[in-house]
Amino acid sequence: MEDATPLQFNPGDVISRRYEIESKLGEGSLGVTYVARHISSGKLLALKFLTPRLVNDPRDRQRFEQAFSKARTIRHEGLVRLGEIGEHDRIVYFTQEYIEGQSLRELIDDYLSEMKVFSLQEACQLVLKVLEAAQSLHDVDTVHRNLKPENIIVTTRAAGPSQQRVVRAIKITDVGLSQVFNSTIFAEGYRNRSASLCVAPELSGFGNDGDARCDVYSAGVLLYELLVGQAPRGTYLSPTQLRSDLPDHVDDIVEVAIAAEPEDRYPTAQDMINDIQRSFSGELIDNKTTTSIKNILMGVGLALVVVAALGIYFGVREAPDPTVDNQMIDAHIRASVQEETPVLSEEEVEARHTEHPDMLFIPAGPFVKGRLNQEPLRVTREDANGVSGAIQVSSQSESMAMAVGVDGYFIDRFEFPNLMKGPNGEPVRPVGKVPWQQAADACGKVGKRLCSSEEWEKACKGPGNFIYTYGDGYDAELCGEGVNAAYTLGEPETCISGYGVWGLSGGKREWTGSTSGTKGARRVVKGGMRGNNQLGSRCAFAMDEAETFADSTLSFRCCMDASELAPSAVDEEASTEA
Repeated sequence: MEDATPLQFNPGDVISRRYEIESKLGEGSLGVTYVARHISSGKLLALKFLTPRLVNDPRDRQRFEQAFSKARTIRHEGLVRLGEIGEHDRIVYFTQEYIEGQSLRELIDDYLSEMKVFSLQEACQLVLKVLEAAQSLHDVDTVHRNLKPENIIVTTRAAGPSQQRVVRAIKITDVGLSQVFNSTIFAEGYRNRSASLCVAPELSGFGNDGDARCDVYSAGVLLYELLVGQAPRGTYLSPTQLRSDLPDHVDDIVEVAIAAEPEDRYPTAQDMINDIQRSFSGELIDNKTTTSIKNILMGVGLALVVVAALGIYFGVREAPDPTVDNQMIDAHIRASVQEETPVLSEEEVEARHTEHPDMLFIPAGPFVKGRLNQEPLRVTREDANGVSGAIQVSSQSESMAMAVGVDGYFIDRFEFPNLMKGPNGEPVRPVGKVPWQQAADACGKVGKRLCSSEEWEKACKGPGNFIYTYGDGYDAELCGEGVNAAYTLGEPETCISGYGVWGLSGGKREWTGSTSGTKGARRVVKGGMRGNNQLGSRCAFAMDEAETFADSTLSFRCCMDASELAPSAVDEEASTEA
């Protein structure tokens, strides 16, 4: 397969008789990057070998060379400088400035592993520098389009008389190369949201090149992740809902920056810079506190008054909400699970879909089982008469979040009979009032079986391992009122998990094939709870029923074991396309 992966090199290998490979830096969708030493000067630089398909077509090669030539002329302290284009064993590469530091992704991971959070000042320091570098690109009609933590190099140094002050600088890599590659690569990448959460939504459309507002969106995602430990997904909670020590203006800035429609975002990176400065400065100066600012970190590139204002804020803020620590623990578990979860190629996805078009394939690998650490047991809510009271929203009897491995399997898109439309095109209601054995027999007749409780929960939580199918915050509008309301299969259209499975955080309760572990013939039932959909529609929620029980709230869906996909079939298809 010519297009699978660029050549792999070892330390000491010589490239084009000019560069000696020192070490491998990383590998991504665009290619593989190495640290190399220029043989004649001894200077270290970075060599990126491009994935062949990106420049195999003469038109793509020409576009690459033109964009590279333009990008070489762009100079800013926050941008990695480009060098020259070369070719080795028919693989195109280019050189760029090598910066000794760590990627922003590595810095975020370090904070998570140490259970630390970025202060508002630290987050602003980094994001403002990213925005300033992005604006320098926009000033010459260039858009990065792929700003993400992996493409941002951070250098950290101690400063001040006692070396207690931290100053960080950033450098953005792959400068100006978004014009090199067909926008299809971003649309394809967008399908795998776990790997492209910083990519603006408009780039999910083939042929959409986007504009400066794509980079504004990415900066908004970066700000959110720095503050709360994970990127926003689906119906996300605002930063102040996750951290009580943040000012309200943070929510406004994030909301505008990551608006779904480009026209609702900041028009330019400079506008977002101005709003950050204006918002925090105005709010914090109005406090008129006399708190000392001697030990304030001075890394943010703002006017002195803004730095002073941020210092005042950190001197008087409330103690952090303990919930934040739990959110950091959850984020760390989620990140470790995602690292071990394989990403299927397009050929594998298509092959699996062809096997069972009426089902969805869930790949093997771990998921986060059980109640997340951040989930409260109860919340206060007003009833229809305005009377406040506590309502249970999670169960203390549930096991706490842990990584659990599950083999690959298929699951029905909908509850039984797994149809969105009947023979005459009429809506279909899910089957109800079915005892466990009858449900198991119905699946068996079509060559399937009832899902295990873990398979059901993994399909519900999706690749992001959310509390609900759509995110971590309860939203009745997305998945309806659950067992409290009648519905047809495929309703509502927004109640879909990250794996594409419908109705798991809404609709009826569902039988599983798992036993409850108690005495007697009882089976685990997942999803749904009459009178408390906020509790029952959580992916981790479960109860048990006697196998002979049946009522109108109880339905089921089927699963199927996945045989190992023959690699020859995928390779043959890919090689034919090549």
